[in-house]
Amino acid sequence: MISYQIPLLYLALACYLLAGAGYLAAFFGRRRKLAFGARILVVTGWLSQTLCLGLRWQAAGFLPVTNLFSTQFFFSWALVSTYIYFDLRYRIGAAGLFVMFVNLLLIFSILPRDPKLPVLIPSLDTPLFTLHIIFSFTGYAMFAMAFSLGALYLWQRRADSARLPSLTDLRKLNEEAILIGFLCFTVCMVFGGIWAWIAWGTWFSWNIKSLWSFIVWLFYAGMCHAKFVRRWQGTGYALLSIAGFGVVLFTYLGIGLLLESNHPLE
Repeated sequence: MISYQIPLLYLALACYLLAGAGYLAAFFGRRRKLAFGARILVVTGWLSQTLCLGLRWQAAGFLPVTNLFSTQFFFSWALVSTYIYFDLRYRIGAAGLFVMFVNLLLIFSILPRDPKLPVLIPSLDTPLFTLHIIFSFTGYAMFAMAFSLGALYLWQRRADSARLPSLTDLRKLNEEAILIGFLCFTVCMVFGGIWAWIAWGTWFSWNIKSLWSFIVWLFYAGMCHAKFVRRWQGTGYALLSIAGFGVVLFTYLGIGLLLESNHPLE
């Protein structure tokens, strides 16, 4: 049991709550200083999570992502990292509202769970597992970012607000999130295949987790193509981003919690 991880987690939660309130106040109050303060809070929360993750990694001796608490914690960390990348590069500001909402749902859902460090089974004791997980959740985080941008696109189309990014910018950001997420998820599947070959002598097995992971990959491969098709641009692409994240959540949580697979979650 690591005594410092809960205070660090609550510090991050407090920062994200205040950041969400700051973005909301900046949106309705039209005050840039509030948005800047929210950005500082997001970075502070992310640093707190990074410190907690680093200390847990050091204590365990491996990347601790083998139970539901640790995977959701890592998912949250990857999502905030993704948001910081987009905000520093494009100053997306109010788009942080949607990302903070998804992130807060992730953190609140893990608070009741046991934060103990999981035991590493022998088949996971390989750098391929670490690389597989890092690229997998980076891909998931990008898909969550695309979900947030898709929802914001639909809102902006209805509201036509000058305080939100333009529809053109939102579409470009969404396409970039999908492309980076797809590339990361492709690398994740390559490392997973190599790992499976070494561990079990096969590149791909027809278990339900592997099958749905392949469906996720096919879905986003299709989205990378759909951005060039006129009828799928704009609203259609935003709706696909939202639907795609539903497929991701079922693959990550639905199968791990409700069905028997070789990727169980506890």
